[in-house]
Amino acid sequence: MGPASLELLRRAARHAADAPGQSCGESLRAAAEELGESLDPRFRAADLDRLELELSQYQATFRPEQQDQLAALRQAALEAMTFFAAFRPRLVGEVLTGTADAYSPIVLQLFAATPEQVIECLLGHDIPFEESETSYQYRDGRSERVSVFAFGAGDDHVVLEVFPEAGLREAPLAPGGGKLRRASRQQLEALMQEGPMAAH
Repeated sequence: MGPASLELLRRAARHAADAPGQSCGESLRAAAEELGESLDPRFRAADLDRLELELSQYQATFRPEQQDQLAALRQAALEAMTFFAAFRPRLVGEVLTGTADAYSPIVLQLFAATPEQVIECLLGHDIPFEESETSYQYRDGRSERVSVFAFGAGDDHVVLEVFPEAGLREAPLAPGGGKLRRASRQQLEALMQEGPMAAH
């Protein structure tokens, strides 16, 4: 076995585009089953990166309306990052990579001494939110649980993941195992000037 074939990636991209809300990992597995191919776990991170690029290209060609949605989501993300500027926000996920659709949340990683500081900010602005937790892995093998606060902002869904202040120096691994991409406000502004597929 080796990296996923181009045929598999292109089919997975069609799956992802036709099923808003479905993760790239789920689309990859569905395409592999249809084609009778096996996925090599050693190449999972690289396959997911390649799939993100295929999906962006597919959307640009066959789903031009999603480029408008992506631009609107990035603008909303920029506004949210300005609002939470005190917590040095970093944008992650589909809105950054360019594979977002109408169902994609705006995911921001914030950095604070305690999660309670973010809670105080939300309560101070009368923003109702839902609280949960998620876990991230790091290259050295350690796992870290972080607080998550989610809320609606107009038609958008914003997810805040609160890391310790020291977390700004080291990005965790992405769900697929590769390095997690994240962007500051200035980096997001630069991406928006370059175009919807600039994250690649």
